[in-house]
Amino acid sequence: MITWFYFVVFLLSLIMTGGFLLKNKKVDSMFIFFSIMVSINCLGRYMVASAVNLEMALLANVFLYLGGCYAPLLTVMVLTRLCNLKMPVIIKTLLILYSTVIMALVLTIGKSDIYYKHVELGYGNGYNYLIKTYGPLHKLYPFMMVLYAIIMLLYICVAFKKRNQISVRLVSIISITGFSIFFMYILERIISTDISFLALGYLVGIAFMTRYFDRINMYDISTNISSTLEKMNDYGYIVFDDKYRYVNSNDYIKRLFPEINDWLVDKEVIASDSYLYKECVMYLMNWNGEESSPKIINVGDGYYQLGIRHIPYGKRVSVGYLLEFTDRTLEKKYYNTIEEYNVIMEKEVAEKTEEIRQQQKRMKDLFERTVTALSEAVDAKDRYTSGHSKRVAKYARMIAERLGKSKEEQEEIYRAGLLHDIGKIRVPAEIINKPGKLTDDEFNIIKIHPVTGYHILSGISEDSYIAIAAKYHHERYDGKGYPNGLAGKKIPEIARILGVADSYDAMASNRSYRNALPQEVVRTEIEKGKGTQFDPDIADIMLRMIDEDKEYSMKQTDSMHRSILSVDDEAMNNKIIAHIMKDEPMYEVVSAGGGREALALLSERAFDLILLDVKMPEMDGLETLKLIREKSDVPVVLMTSDKTLDISTEFEEYGCDDYITKPFFPMLVKEIVHNMTERADS
Repeated sequence: MITWFYFVVFLLSLIMTGGFLLKNKKVDSMFIFFSIMVSINCLGRYMVASAVNLEMALLANVFLYLGGCYAPLLTVMVLTRLCNLKMPVIIKTLLILYSTVIMALVLTIGKSDIYYKHVELGYGNGYNYLIKTYGPLHKLYPFMMVLYAIIMLLYICVAFKKRNQISVRLVSIISITGFSIFFMYILERIISTDISFLALGYLVGIAFMTRYFDRINMYDISTNISSTLEKMNDYGYIVFDDKYRYVNSNDYIKRLFPEINDWLVDKEVIASDSYLYKECVMYLMNWNGEESSPKIINVGDGYYQLGIRHIPYGKRVSVGYLLEFTDRTLEKKYYNTIEEYNVIMEKEVAEKTEEIRQQQKRMKDLFERTVTALSEAVDAKDRYTSGHSKRVAKYARMIAERLGKSKEEQEEIYRAGLLHDIGKIRVPAEIINKPGKLTDDEFNIIKIHPVTGYHILSGISEDSYIAIAAKYHHERYDGKGYPNGLAGKKIPEIARILGVADSYDAMASNRSYRNALPQEVVRTEIEKGKGTQFDPDIADIMLRMIDEDKEYSMKQTDSMHRSILSVDDEAMNNKIIAHIMKDEPMYEVVSAGGGREALALLSERAFDLILLDVKMPEMDGLETLKLIREKSDVPVVLMTSDKTLDISTEFEEYGCDDYITKPFFPMLVKEIVHNMTERADS
């Protein structure tokens, strides 16, 4: 039975050793030697129990001592590595020499009495055992066991002292395993049993050593990492095992994060609100194992790139993690400087862009006002067709929208409409305003206005689009137009659009000799002109616009009648104003003798313009103007006989639009009246 016990122990040691070596392809010689020594020790006990003679039993005893002499030595070597200590060469040599001397003494058994005085083979209970009497030098073996026990105890003390650098748990487990073998040896000596319990002790030893090999190896890897990277002055690292337990770190990272000095080796880091835990440890624990964008952390004045790497070993992809801290302070400060510079530049660019945008807006507004002013200058020559250019521009834009033109194109077509008749500046006003039929010579003068307009606009615009529109807007689709007799699609599209819009407004507007034509008449004329006077596609769009305009709102809605209120305490001045305007039948002049009378009239009816004397008794002109502005925005022109009076400062405050000085200059009065009433309509 005992023989089988030893056999099973030996078999288990072989199985554990073989399995350990198969599992770990990379195993250093110390672990291989330890496993072999323990297996040989177990084999020796089995061979003694099954020996057929003393010679065979003594040979088996040699195998037994091989494990007994060198396994404790290897255990001490493992503990030395775990405690990050370097055993002096002299001590290591003496320990190896000590174990070797004992092995040499074992070989003298049966030949000398210095180790065993007497030895014989005994038998009982079905197994063999050695009956021995120890010689004087046998004391060296128990002394060796005591020596190794003391060394292991010292290593436990070192581990507790450096528990934030050394795994106390692992050192304690390995040391306790060694102690158990020592105590089993003492127990055997005390009870003098023939059965050796040391076989179980060594079996437990190999079990623990193989079980914790990965942990021991983890610290070896950490030590190798430390020795490799310690000389890097701008690099910190922390080593964790695969269960996120702290293993090791270098001095660089400990200076950066002093709290690491309180971490315990082989223990999980205690959760806290510290920057290191929240930004670094949690970053590691949440890592999915895939390469990701580097994380930059800020510690004090420094910036560090945080990286994670697996620590591979043998066939295992990972036995732990390397948390790396690479100093990127100089780079980050450089990038920050660049970013700050970029922010400054972006701000300056934004400011300059806004300045340019505002300048462009001002230029565009100025251009728009200039275009509008030019169109009004043309329309001013014919008071009975006031607003013609604006209406043509509006209708042209409506057509362009239905043609699918962009907003920018629509606006450009609108501007072209405003300026299409700019060439009429060269045409005498008496021809433009002639109520009857024009002579051939007069009509020929009219026909030059497109060319005049083209050359005027070519000089003030970089884009020839508007100039071309002015030149060809009187061309006909059948080629019978002027000035060049173009036909069909040869006529620029913008001119074809304006041709329809211009003709429509001519019929839908008031003239000196007639009012706007009825809508059905206008529609009939547009229909008749399709394919002859007008582009048929554009004419069809105009016809649809007419059909949709049920209320005939697309016509000149400007009243041919203008009401003017002349307010002056001197009745003669009111009569002079009425006399000046008597040859202008579209203007009606109503007189008021003071401010209160003027306000009363304003409450009863609307006026297109108010001429208001500045100095009046009871209520002067400025006070009257202030009350007028509370109710109406009707244009107001002040009248004064004081040529030294500067009322321009009162314009903005009271809302005065212009002023006239007395005595009145008739042509000036007419011009102001006309312009002020037309501005109100626009």
